[in-house]
Amino acid sequence: MSEHLATLRRNVVVQRWGTPQVTIGSLNEPREREEHGVVFNEKWVYKLPRVEPTDPPERLVYWLRYDFVASLLVGADGRISREDPAALAGGLSSRGYLPPTVSAD
Repeated sequence: MSEHLATLRRNVVVQRWGTPQVTIGSLNEPREREEHGVVFNEKWVYKLPRVEPTDPPERLVYWLRYDFVASLLVGADGRISREDPAALAGGLSSRGYLPPTVSAD
């Protein structure tokens, strides 16, 4: 496992993108699945806001137990592309907590 994957924790992913809209499986799921060449037992699905019609509509984050496996973007045309884990974790600490921002209305 690469150094970047070893340090990418669930806290960092939640800090970066928030909680997923859909969770499939569980970190305690004994059954492993495979999708897009990725073996996992838990998948997080994020529905992405689209400004341009070519913007990706979905992000998929895969876990095998507590370990990050991959993050993929589903393109508007259905193509799948991997995201760089080093860029994902940039500037965040798995030990840090960033409380949600609350807007004053």
